Amino acid sequence: MKFLERYLRGEHEQVWADLRGLGPDVRDETYLADGRSVAEETMRRVRNNVEVLRTRLDNAGYRFKEPDRAHLPPPPDIAVQLDKFERQHGPLPLSLRAFYQIVGTVTFIQSSEQFANWYDRDQRPEPVTPVAYLGEYDPLVVEPLACAQAEWNTEHGKRSWFLAPDECHKANYSGGMNYNVLLPEAGADFRIYGMIINEESHFGDWFVGYLRETFRGGGFRGKVDVRDDSVVGRLIPDLEITHRLAEGLQPIGDPNEQTRLLER
Repeated sequence: MKFLERYLRGEHEQVWADLRGLGPDVRDETYLADGRSVAEETMRRVRNNVEVLRTRLDNAGYRFKEPDRAHLPPPPDIAVQLDKFERQHGPLPLSLRAFYQIVGTVTFIQSSEQFANWYDRDQRPEPVTPVAYLGEYDPLVVEPLACAQAEWNTEHGKRSWFLAPDECHKANYSGGMNYNVLLPEAGADFRIYGMIINEESHFGDWFVGYLRETFRGGGFRGKVDVRDDSVVGRLIPDLEITHRLAEGLQPIGDPNEQTRLLER
């Protein structure tokens, strides 16, 4: 059975695990068309979820930092743009190329005029409602790949491309190193570079896993859980509003293994 057939039958997690297991061999003619089909089907579901969340967040009174950029669908010539980019900089992972080709870009960062930082809530004259601090839970952001923000990563021998601000910068305070993708990357998916995971590694979630966990939180992936100055996991937002936002979103697969282990 082909990867796409299995994915459509509900084997979301295992299909992505199998595609990643192929490494760069996913681009062999035996697998490439099928792998691309899975990536495209996944991102069609992602786009549906993004559009639903954009509307739900508006209706909930959530104020975007940049409303006009909250979700920008891809331009008509996006395939041409991506082909040119790959000729210059090497292959994009199948998941990320499909995201740009089908979803576009997303910026769900909360407006600073509404956002209530954890350190100043007690000083506010009125009670702070959950919608006012959703922005601290790592709102979904996937920016276009900006050539001006690419840096050479000497440790890994690849160029580091800015993907999104990290959860600290999204919440308007200094923190980590931002989310990046290291290119070229010929595999089906990639681990996001720059996430707060532990002291030894800067590699965080797989991209598809990041999207899944974000939709599980209604557009918000959750914040790092630090105990005794050590990162022990991630706190998925367990709020009435995030449950409402997440209700009925389409499943895309690949749960975060670290989160599953913490929940056992």
